[in-house]
Amino acid sequence: MTTTEIRGTSGRRIAFCEYGDPTGRPVVVVHGSPGSRYEGLSLDNAAATAGLRLIVPDRPGFGRTDPHTDKGFHSWDDDYVTLIDHLELDSATLMGFSGGGGYALAVAAAVPERVSKLVLACAMIPGAPRDTLRRRIKLVSALYFAANWAPRMAGAMLAGTGVFSKLRSDSVSIWPAADQAVMTDESHRPALQLDSSEGIAQGGSAGVVDLARYRREMPGLFQSISVPTVFLHGTDDRNVPIEVARWAHSMIPHSRFEEVSRGGHLFVVADPTPLIRALT
Repeated sequence: MTTTEIRGTSGRRIAFCEYGDPTGRPVVVVHGSPGSRYEGLSLDNAAATAGLRLIVPDRPGFGRTDPHTDKGFHSWDDDYVTLIDHLELDSATLMGFSGGGGYALAVAAAVPERVSKLVLACAMIPGAPRDTLRRRIKLVSALYFAANWAPRMAGAMLAGTGVFSKLRSDSVSIWPAADQAVMTDESHRPALQLDSSEGIAQGGSAGVVDLARYRREMPGLFQSISVPTVFLHGTDDRNVPIEVARWAHSMIPHSRFEEVSRGGHLFVVADPTPLIRALT
């Protein structure tokens, strides 16, 4: 896919790719932790058929986008506004996936006039209560813990370096069956590997910062969400358990909640139909 690079007001480089229908309804995708602009590869055909224009930028410190001064989850706000200004869009639908959830929420709270709709797919939420995370895979919980208390170790885990070089290939069996099916499917593997390698192109530090931020709440966040909001979550997700989404949904009274029966964390790759429906 063609990568476009633009410059923000501070001169920082922001890289993004586009997928689907170039004349379709604009959707800005906030990738996971780690992740990259290639997270839209698996959605390209479905988006084109549905008349959606997916715009997927690298967040600060990922892929080819330069790091940003630490403003917490609001560290991506400026990039979002710069991006849609560059594309001459008044607003766009915003889709936050996994570790991109907190950043999507932050943008929707900061510039609601530039967000027409918010869709959170298997999204992690800042300050999720401990009891909503009880079903999370132990290795994932260990990674979040290390991000706060042993960041170098967490960075090595994310980047797969040193003693963690075989971590991803050796840990497939701990994932739910739905996710294992995606991870071992040869038709999905090239896109997943490309996204994974580009997500750590600058090292694992940006991903570690992401994970560490989720430990803390964002005071007033939910009360600041005024745009139409949809939570879309797989029932079998054990990276971000569905209880997280149910809790967040209860905190945003006007939001809508949809569960994907037997869907794992990667249900949007296995079958993007529920996501496309929520976006349209």
